[in-house]
Parts: sequence; structure tokens; C-alpha cells
Amino acid sequence: MGSSGHALSRTNVAPVSSARGISHLANLRLGTGLILLFIALVGLLGFDWDIQWHAVIGRDRTFTPPHDIILIGIGLAGIVALISILIETSWVRRHSELRAYGSEFLGILYSSLGSYLVGFGAVCAAVGFVLDTYWHALYGLDVTLWAPFHTMAYMGGVVGTFGTIYLLLSAAHLAEMQRKRWLALFSYVGLSAELGLLLSKFSTFIFPALVGYDLHLAALDLNFFPALLAVIAVFVCVLARRLLPWPGAASLVVVAFLLIFLLVSALVPPMMTLLVQAEHQTYLAQASLIGSTIVALLGQTPLLLLLSLSLDGVAWLARRGKWTRGLETAWMLVAAIISMFLVTGLMLVLSHKGGINGKILLDLVFVLLLTLPGSLLGNWLASAIGESMQALRR
Repeated sequence: MGSSGHALSRTNVAPVSSARGISHLANLRLGTGLILLFIALVGLLGFDWDIQWHAVIGRDRTFTPPHDIILIGIGLAGIVALISILIETSWVRRHSELRAYGSEFLGILYSSLGSYLVGFGAVCAAVGFVLDTYWHALYGLDVTLWAPFHTMAYMGGVVGTFGTIYLLLSAAHLAEMQRKRWLALFSYVGLSAELGLLLSKFSTFIFPALVGYDLHLAALDLNFFPALLAVIAVFVCVLARRLLPWPGAASLVVVAFLLIFLLVSALVPPMMTLLVQAEHQTYLAQASLIGSTIVALLGQTPLLLLLSLSLDGVAWLARRGKWTRGLETAWMLVAAIISMFLVTGLMLVLSHKGGINGKILLDLVFVLLLTLPGSLLGNWLASAIGESMQALRR
């Protein structure tokens, strides 16, 4: 009887220890994700400030305050990811049952896939920044966002954002396993904000498509900004519907995206003014045309609420009518195409200066038609990536 009781107590210890370990993992990943979210917000502020600085001042030296903020954000993101990886690795070595909730790297490290992505993104962004400095030393100055190493550094930040999304999704999954509703709620709220941040980064990056990248075909001038906006907006909103369990998931993400826009547009102009005065800088010739407007924020429009509300509306109808998954997906795609056609059309009309003639109307029709493949591509990418993230959210 004594040995039987001892064996029984040992069998009870393992589930309790495993449950405690899963709880610790959920807390760690939520805390890491929220810290990375804050760092990413600060980094985004630095990026948008830097874009504005290049547009109205130019690139005067390497270590300007906007560049410093960007570098600090990159460094902190990499350090936080590394600390999280090392903590999880130490836990897994003491409790082997936790291996099922992480990914192995080189047979040495065990952690969330999201932490690895954040670390890789930080390294990519840091290398891109160094190479961009060397590029300017060799070939002079440029203020193009789509320059090779600007793109490398920016995409490093995007990879890190996907890593944070995965971290928060994993935290929510582990919290749901433990039936910790508040922990899961905070994880999903952080995930919503991170998706809004992703949409902000994407909409900033496609800004150069508005100027200087038109395709001239005979009498047509095709601008790819509406198509690119359709890709990124549909992608993020459909991804939100795939990852978040709430009825208004897409609209919540767009609201977060617009709040980030308000934050940046409130902080960058006064910071620009203070820094110009402190460094006794002079504005470029085109600065008077730009003024205090944040250069790269044209794509961050409240009109995107048309898209998110339509997608959430379809989801509500599908749940109420008990539609099949295929029927719901088809109607979401239809809603996305129609919404982006309206959004991009309104944006083009509102931004157009001068009279309307036949050529402009013809250009407008062909440009709006490009939103069709853009919406299809965004929907396909979101469906594929969303399913993969849900399948891998350990």
C-alpha cells in the first residue's frame, strides 16, 4: 500500500508541473509580446519621423535623433527576443514536457517560433541600416523609401511584427488551454494592436507608388497605389478575421491602425519643429508644399473602415445563417473587392486636383480595376498565412 501511494503521488506531480509550466510560458510570451509591441510603436514613430525628415530636410548624417530611435528600437527588440529564448530554453531543459510547446533551433535553443522571427527581423534591420549607411557613403544621398537597404531594414521590422503576432497568438492559445480568460483576453487585445501596427507599416511602405512609379501605356497612366493598398488592407483585415475570435475583429484592427495614425500625426510635427530649430537646419525647396504633413500617411485613411465593417458584417451574417465555410469565404471576397473599389475610388477623387476630363476618367477606371487582383491576392495570402499560424500556434 505504501509503494502504491508513492507511485500515485508521483503520477499526480507531472500534470501539475506541466500545467504550471504551460502557465509560465503563457505569461512569458504575453509579457514579451506586449513589451515588443511598445518597442515597435516607438520604432514606428522613429521611422515616420525619419521619412518626414528626409522629405523636408534631406539626409544630413547617420546619427540623427530619428535614426537613434530606430536603432534603439532594433536593438531592444533583439535583446528582448534573446532573453525570452534563453528563459524558455532553461525551462525546457528542466521540464522536458514543455518541448511540445516550442520550436527547437540548432539542437540547443527551445522557444516560440515568434521569438526567433523577432530576433531574425532585428538582425535583418540592423544589417540593412549598416549597409544603407555604406550605400550613402558610396553613391550619395537619396530620399527614396524603396531604396535597396531601406527596404531591407523596413522588411526586417515587418518580420519582427509577424513574430510578435505569433507570440501573442501562442500566449492566447496557452491561456485558453489553462482556461485563463483574462490572460487570453489581454493576448488578443495585444494581437489586435499588433495587426493595426502591421497595417500601418505596410501602408507607409507603399507610399512611393503614388509618385514616380506610374506605368505609362499609350494614352494611359496606371498608378499601382490603389492595387497595393487593396493587397495590404484586405490581407490584414482577413488575417484579423482568421486569428481573432471576436465578431468585430477586422474593425477593431482598423480602429487600432487609425489610433496609431493619430498618435504619429500628433507627435511627429512638433518633434520636427523642435529638431529643426535645435540643429539650425534649412528646409528643402519642396518643403513648403509638404508643410507639417506626415509624408507617408496618405494610405492611413478612415475609409478603410468600409472594408473592415463589410467583412465583419459578412461574418455576422454567416454565423447567424449558419453558412458553410466555403460560402462565407466567397462572400467575404466579394465584400472585400467591392469595398476596396469604393475606398480607392473615393481616395483618388478626393486627392485629385484640377478638372475632370476623359483621359483622367479612363485612367481612373483602369486603376480601379487593378484593385480586383489586389484584393484576390490579399485574401489568398491572409487565408494561407492565417491557417499556417493557427496550425503552428504552440
